Order: sequence, then C-alpha cells, then structure tokens
Amino acid sequence: MKIFITPNIKKYHKTYIDFLDHYWVNFFKKNNIEYVSLNSDIKNSLKLFNVFNDKKKLLILTGGSDIGKKSYESIRRDNLEKRLIKLALKKKIPILGICRGAQLFSKINGFDLIKVKKHMKTNHYVKFKKNFLNYKNKEKVNSFHTYAIKEKKKKNFEIIAQDYQNLVELYSYKKKNLFFMWHPERNKNYKELKKIIKFFYED
Repeated sequence: MKIFITPNIKKYHKTYIDFLDHYWVNFFKKNNIEYVSLNSDIKNSLKLFNVFNDKKKLLILTGGSDIGKKSYESIRRDNLEKRLIKLALKKKIPILGICRGAQLFSKINGFDLIKVKKHMKTNHYVKFKKNFLNYKNKEKVNSFHTYAIKEKKKKNFEIIAQDYQNLVELYSYKKKNLFFMWHPERNKNYKELKKIIKFFYED
C-alpha cells in the first residue's frame, strides 16, 4: 500500500511553508511504512497522487488549523484537500481523516460544525456505539479542536463514537473511510495508530 498524506500550512516570515508533523514521520519510520508527503500545489499533488500505480492506496487528511477561514493558508489547504477527496472517492481510494480532515469531509457532505469550549488541548471520554477495532465502550482521547461535528443521519455515514454532548468523534463513510476527531498520532505509544492503519491494509 502507498500512503499519501496532506501537509499543514503556516505563515513563515514573509512567506508560507508546507510541513508534516513529526508524529507522522516518526510513526512511518518506526513501522517501515512507505509514504508520499503531498504539498499545497494542487496540480503537483494531484500528479503525485496519480503517478503511483500501486493497487492499494490510502489518503490521510491530517489535522491543523480550522477549515473554511478566509486566510491564505486555509483557502489553499481547503482547495487542495477538496480536490484530493473528490479524486480519492472517484478512484475508490480509502481516506483517513484526522480532526481537520474529519471536519472538512463532514462539512462537504452537509454536516454542521459548531464552535465548542473545553475541546482544545485537553482529554475527554468518548462512548462507542458499536464494537470497533477493539476499543472499549468508553475511551479517553485527546482533543485539539475548537469546532465539532453535530450528529446527523445521512446515507452511507455511520457514527461510531460520540462525546457526552452527542457530538461526533468518529465516523465512517461507506465503511471503508474513517474520520477521527482526536489525534491518535499524538499518543506516546503508536499502538492505536498502528491498528487504525492496519484496518486499511486488511481491507
């Protein structure tokens, strides 16, 4: 499997830079996983996404700043990831969305995002609606977001875990695409992220 992962973007002096958190870099290195780090040049990233002819691919939409803002970095990243999502769905390439990625995919598909308090730089419990990847019925997860996804029933979407305000914390799309509102890559132990990636390898 070839893994493609999107960059975060931030202002740097008088310009902007694309970067990938070393949580991901260290995870890939530790587990000997081959990956392609995409960049905010849409044409270049779409070309990279198409040039590799591996039978199995995975697109990872990483966390980062809020979606839908009027800043240069937000607009550039939203446009990139929307195009990648469209291409991945067309080619039936599975998607793993983390926090920002989960918010963007849900927003594109008609879910509402609401601003929340006490979800930034904290930990809280989530409850699982089904047995999934050996998670317990109740798990404590990290949280680094200011917007949350409101529950909504939609075709092809399954809500797997919610917080105690019934806000969506984990959902799937057509069973093969997973979207987490917490950051498994930021845990000191990569055990959780490893089982998540394994889900796509075994599919």
